[in-house]
Amino acid sequence: MKNILVTGGAGYIGSHVVNLLIERDYNVTVIDNLVTGNLKLINKNAQFYNFDIGDEKNVNKILKQNHFDIVMHFAG
Repeated sequence: MKNILVTGGAGYIGSHVVNLLIERDYNVTVIDNLVTGNLKLINKNAQFYNFDIGDEKNVNKILKQNHFDIVMHFAG
């Protein structure tokens, strides 16, 4: 099973992509700072991290803790 990181996964397009990936049995991790996204849009089966993708320390921590096969960038 592929592990996928989705940035901006709480936005309109990102949340739809996350839902499609989860429906297809992918492991999905979402990073979103919720400035324009909505917590209610995040699929409850996704691992969610609430911080900005510009936060290099936290992004590096997540990347080191996980083996992502794909990164999909929807954060504006």
